[in-house]
Amino acid sequence: MDNVIIREAKKEDMYQVCQLIKDLAIFEKSEDQCKMTPELLMKDGFDTENPIFKTFVAELHNRIIGYAIYFISYSTWLGKSTFLEDLYVDSQYRNQGIGKKLFLCVAKIAQQCQSKRLDLHCLSWNSALEFYKKVGVRNITEIENWNYLRIHGDELDRLVE
Repeated sequence: MDNVIIREAKKEDMYQVCQLIKDLAIFEKSEDQCKMTPELLMKDGFDTENPIFKTFVAELHNRIIGYAIYFISYSTWLGKSTFLEDLYVDSQYRNQGIGKKLFLCVAKIAQQCQSKRLDLHCLSWNSALEFYKKVGVRNITEIENWNYLRIHGDELDRLVE
């Protein structure tokens, strides 16, 4: 896909990115959990002095066909880290190297900002897991027995009441 342009996202891209986020939620069988809006993406990623996240997009003929959202995190054992929250490519453009290009952009940013590691999560049934293994990502659930945990929504509200 030589015509695909990988670039940093602009505020106005968030309408198309938001639709891809919803497509990802459908793919992950979690559509009911996705409450994202373009406005929230624009506010959190562009309308602040310190954006909460950064985004790379894959563009083909003025259409966003993939994205990678990442942010800087922190490891108390190692220091600065980068977390890849989402990497998604529209289903009709998969297996053409676009996801790898997006991943490499985030990996380069992690290296440039001196992150000690690049973290991400992937559902166990997602075929992307094989891609991540091929590029050297280690599954710490398997090798270190770490679990990824979460509390949100009503449970979080009840906890802090």
